[in-house]
Amino acid sequence: MKILAIRLKNLTSIEGVVEVDFTSEPLQSAGIFAISGATGAGKSTLLDALCLALYDKAPRFAVSVESVNLADVGDNQINQSDVRNLLRRGTGDGYAEVDFLGIDGHRYRSHWSVRRTRNKVSGSLQPQALEVKDLDTEKEFQGTKKELLAQLVELIGLTYEQFTRTVLLAQNDFATFLKSKGAAKAELLEKLTGTAVYSQISQEIFARNKAAQEEVALIHNRMSVIELIPEEELLALQKEKKILVEKRAAGIKLLAEQNTQLNVVRSLKMQEELRKKKQTEEQGKQVKLKGAMERLVSQEEGLLHFKAQWEAIQPDLKKARQLDVQIQSQQDGYVQAKQMLQAACDQVTGQEKKMRTATEHLQSSYQSLNRLLNHTGVEEPLQLEQVEIILRQEEEKLTIGIKANEERLERLNSFGYPSLAEEQVKLQKEWTRQQNIRQLTETKAKAKTEIERLEKETAGCLKQLAEQESTLKTVQRLYENARMAVGRDVKALRQQLQEGEACPVCGSTSHPYHREQGVVDTLFRNIEQEYNVAATACQQINNRTIALQRDLAHQKTIERQVCEQLAVLQKEGFDAGSEEQIRHRLEELAKLILEYRGLYAEWQHSDEAVKKMRAHCEALRENVSFCRLAMQKVSSAKEQLATLQNVANSEQKRFATIEKTLDALRQERSVLLKGKSADEAEAAVARKEKELNLALDQARKEVETVQNCLSGLHGEMKQIALAVEELQEQCKQIEFPEQLPETIRKQQEENLNTERSLSTIEARLLQQVKNKATVEMIAKELVEKQSVAERWAKLNKLIGSADGAKFKIIAQSYTLNLLLLHANKHLSYLSKRYKLQQVPGTLALQVIDCDMCDEVRTVYSLSGGESFLISLALALGLSSLSSNNLKVESLFIDEGFGSLDAESLRTAMEALEQLQMQGRKIGVISHVQEMSERISVQVQVHKKVNGKSVLTVVG
Repeated sequence: MKILAIRLKNLTSIEGVVEVDFTSEPLQSAGIFAISGATGAGKSTLLDALCLALYDKAPRFAVSVESVNLADVGDNQINQSDVRNLLRRGTGDGYAEVDFLGIDGHRYRSHWSVRRTRNKVSGSLQPQALEVKDLDTEKEFQGTKKELLAQLVELIGLTYEQFTRTVLLAQNDFATFLKSKGAAKAELLEKLTGTAVYSQISQEIFARNKAAQEEVALIHNRMSVIELIPEEELLALQKEKKILVEKRAAGIKLLAEQNTQLNVVRSLKMQEELRKKKQTEEQGKQVKLKGAMERLVSQEEGLLHFKAQWEAIQPDLKKARQLDVQIQSQQDGYVQAKQMLQAACDQVTGQEKKMRTATEHLQSSYQSLNRLLNHTGVEEPLQLEQVEIILRQEEEKLTIGIKANEERLERLNSFGYPSLAEEQVKLQKEWTRQQNIRQLTETKAKAKTEIERLEKETAGCLKQLAEQESTLKTVQRLYENARMAVGRDVKALRQQLQEGEACPVCGSTSHPYHREQGVVDTLFRNIEQEYNVAATACQQINNRTIALQRDLAHQKTIERQVCEQLAVLQKEGFDAGSEEQIRHRLEELAKLILEYRGLYAEWQHSDEAVKKMRAHCEALRENVSFCRLAMQKVSSAKEQLATLQNVANSEQKRFATIEKTLDALRQERSVLLKGKSADEAEAAVARKEKELNLALDQARKEVETVQNCLSGLHGEMKQIALAVEELQEQCKQIEFPEQLPETIRKQQEENLNTERSLSTIEARLLQQVKNKATVEMIAKELVEKQSVAERWAKLNKLIGSADGAKFKIIAQSYTLNLLLLHANKHLSYLSKRYKLQQVPGTLALQVIDCDMCDEVRTVYSLSGGESFLISLALALGLSSLSSNNLKVESLFIDEGFGSLDAESLRTAMEALEQLQMQGRKIGVISHVQEMSERISVQVQVHKKVNGKSVLTVVG
């Protein structure tokens, strides 16, 4: 994974569009570069833009833990941890854009943007947007922001946490890590490596053990509240239950006998009351029977009187029936005549409508003809014969036009236009091909000349580079020896030397530099200056050589592409003469084609005129036919209308005769039977006779019903008398019948008390059974819970704790060993003198000094520069640990150099130069002046007025 370019606009202190392109000079050839500037100028904004474009997050908001809303423009508010806070105040939009090389070898571009409503400074902030594009295939990724962020993680190969521990390194965490206590070191290591799961496991085990113990205690409490009856009390309750059951059965039997006696007393009283009621009812029925007999006699007399009246109206009924037959016969003829008259009138009306429609069609056809002939404004319209003469004249003109147009078409066909156009296209392609060949030949000659110049210049640079590298190796050996001679430990040993005593290092008794420390320092500075000059010269020659080789490869690529294009163009051509001949022929073809197009336009114009004339003639011919047909329809309609009017007059006369006869018969019939029909009169008589017969039958039934009721009452009264005698005999056998209700009430109370006592005993016995089953079930559950609690207790004893520290320290010990393995690998490149080692049984660190016979030293004895080297090695070790075997070619180190003295800063620079040789491009963010001066390629951020900063790349 490699960062290729960073672009941003209107973020924090940087206003406008800014670009840092690592694929163009001087950043392309520089292995190490500095991002320098004053405090607050906006150096870290570049890294914020990098993280925004790739992860929609910014490192500076990582420490924000409180959810606090801040005032934005107008009445709007924004959370203090919202990354949109990076948009510069007073601007309407901004973005962050990063080009990078993915793990699949493709180049990608991620574009993060934020804007205010309508891009106005006073608008409210809108949600940020994200766009991802494959630069090699020009394919744009689709999906929501969350889906695009997930795809970016796959393309980069690192999550945000891994990215900030692999590509962005902060030294302060590892300086603290070196000298912190065990628990703090475990917590810090947990944060750096992202292995917080071990603390969570320890806390979860502690919580589950606590919950399991609480469950066991809860089960014990549940068992303690369940009460069981003692065995002796249980036997006594069962015996008492048996006695109460027998007593309840005897009480129920006695109560049933008493209820039976009470029923006998009550039945006797009811039967005596019923006998009195039946006697009263018998007297009422006798009165009712007398009234029914009187009504029966009256109904029989009324029926006889009605039959005498019916015999008197028989002659009128016969005459009325004869008149009804005659009226019905005339009525049928009247209806038939009326229908025929209506049908004749409807036919006349329909024919008149047809007549009007045919006349309108004829007038419409004449109007259409006049419109076609432009004769609409004239008082006298053209007659049909005149129109036919005009039609023949138009058809003659059409024939002449068609013949002239056919002659033009023959002239067009004689040109052979398709072959002319095809020849023009071929010649145009050949002329273009010959021009391209000439231009490519010139480009090839220029590229060949440039390649020869670059090859000579590259060979010279390579020769100079070999010589300079040889000189640099010699000076470097002198410089390393001199640096060791002026080291702090060597100086301390030299100051302890005494004349005449043997040196513990070389064994010599002569110490010429014991007193001349100033000479040694001067000599070291001269050698150091010579080494720096040689290293700078070597770097410049190397950069120049790389640039020349790149330009040479580019020119060879151009030459190869030109040769390929020439070969393709030379194969495609055909023999068409020189460029001048082709041009002359193209001009001739253009003239012929122009003449053809003019003639073709003339033919099209005349063809349109012929088509219009043909359509006009066809319309005239069609309208003439319509007029003739309309005239025939009008004539036929007039004849049919006259015939239908004669028929309608005849039907009108016949209908008047029938109507007069029918009125006379109706007048004579209206005086008979009060105008009613014979059938209606007979029906009225039948209904009246039926009503009288029904009333007579009803009176007879009423008499029979009353007589039957009296017979039934006599039978019931006999049965009641027998029942009263029987009940009176039974009552004589009952003692004190008037006290039976009170006796029954007392017996019911005694039975109820017995039932209550029995229910109480049965409830206690049933509860005993339930409690016993519950105790057995809880005991079984207790065994299971105790088994689980014992397992959690053992696990809690090993790794469980409330704060998660116990398992965290154990787990981070293994993580620390893995981290030290990677860190020592990087430390061997930075300084072969030291190795990091874990203090056995703890998370503390110690240092092995290889130059002092593998002496074990505490980390507190390290100097500032040595601490920086080991901190940097730890940071790089974490980078290797987090990169998942991914090759990361870009590295940004943010600050960490401000507290170093001059010697430690020199050591740090040497370490970074060693790191550069491993193939990484390193960006150092620092405001330390001396460090910025030693790095030739710089991205400088300069503060201006109004909180604005500008960015320049120098080198």
